Amino acid sequence: MVFSMAKPKSIFSCNQCGYESPKWTGKCPECGQWNSLEESEIRPRASKAQKSSLKAPQLISENQTAPQSRLVSGNREFDRVLGGGIFHSSVNLVAGDPGIGKSTLLLQIAGALVRKGITVLYVSAEESFWQIKNRAERLELDKLTIPVLIETELENILYHINQVNPQVVVVDSIQAIYSPNIAGAPGNVSQIRECSSQLFREAKEKGWSLFLVGHITKEGNIAGPKLLEHMVDVVIYFEGDSFNQYRILRSLKNRFGPAQEIGLFLMEKDGLKEVPNPSHLFISDQSSNRVGSSVVCSFQGSRPILAEIQALVARSNYGVPQRTVSGFDQRKLALLLAIFEKHCGLNFSYYDVFVKIAGGLRIDDPAIDLGISAAIYSSYLNQPLNNQAVYIGEIGLNGQVRSVSQLEKRVEEAVRLGFHSVYIPAWENLKMPKSKDFQVQPMKNISELLKLK
Repeated sequence: MVFSMAKPKSIFSCNQCGYESPKWTGKCPECGQWNSLEESEIRPRASKAQKSSLKAPQLISENQTAPQSRLVSGNREFDRVLGGGIFHSSVNLVAGDPGIGKSTLLLQIAGALVRKGITVLYVSAEESFWQIKNRAERLELDKLTIPVLIETELENILYHINQVNPQVVVVDSIQAIYSPNIAGAPGNVSQIRECSSQLFREAKEKGWSLFLVGHITKEGNIAGPKLLEHMVDVVIYFEGDSFNQYRILRSLKNRFGPAQEIGLFLMEKDGLKEVPNPSHLFISDQSSNRVGSSVVCSFQGSRPILAEIQALVARSNYGVPQRTVSGFDQRKLALLLAIFEKHCGLNFSYYDVFVKIAGGLRIDDPAIDLGISAAIYSSYLNQPLNNQAVYIGEIGLNGQVRSVSQLEKRVEEAVRLGFHSVYIPAWENLKMPKSKDFQVQPMKNISELLKLK
């Protein structure tokens, strides 16, 4: 008699929301994503821990010596994005396009921490030792004692972490790490979920901070289960354009500081350089008035940043006029054009409208509505705007210029950079010292743009 081996049981997990199903379906019942369920083998659960090994609850009121709350790398832009430095026992996920500079950034941060006497372990699962050493020489870090581990197996990585006992661990990347105790190839949902969970648990229990490098999909999402983003403390996205030198480090989630904080870097041959004043980078020469150009002030995290809005309104040569934007949501443009037509009597039915934020910056702040509207109106009439003015305000559906947050800090940034006037919502009671060199222009409605000269 021939006995066949029993087929291992499997389960299908959604790589977007973590939903589990005993059978495959084309559409996830939980989040509605198509083709997101991936098969993984069910492993038997570990036996329950003995009561003697369970941890007892701790009282907040007890006097206990707290560990150092943050490790400051000395890289001001990086520390700013994290909320003031690397938080103790934090798990940080760094994601971005291939070749954007994630490994370069983290190797530079590792070098900066080592210079301050902080122990770091750099784990690479994708590159050889000589590739990393070559990068370190280019970054002038090859004289520093940075321990580098070339390993892909999770158990070996955890063993070496316990041997080195570092304060900060960098794993590049989590998609290349695997455990032989988990079914599936490296990079699948089960491997990413379980490997990141074990690293997360070790970091919290042993007290070291962890940086995980994550790949992104062609849709721009972080590869792996959505659970990965929910589990970590900080999610950082490294943005950039291959045609531009600068790179933007943006915090999408931060349990220890403000979200949507950004840090700006310039990519040069010897590594990433900090840009302490981003406003100068995103504003071109304002010495002459130009048609279809305005300056806005957005608030990114904890600081204001001035940027230039460029608009082009041209007669359409096609049956359907084009609406193209760069740097913000395209639906905002359709909304503003509808408000223009309703409250200002302007007809854009026969015009193509193109709007972009100069320099490739992306802004979701509603306070740039007034500046976008001013640039569109300037191009529509072929009439230049005041090149020494900044426009701050949200546009409501009734055409009203609405209040925005942190207005005083925005205005102070405009004054610091030498602008002579600022257009703000009329409902704001701005406490600013009066000066003959600077004027505040209140606006109640978008129709007041028609009176600008």
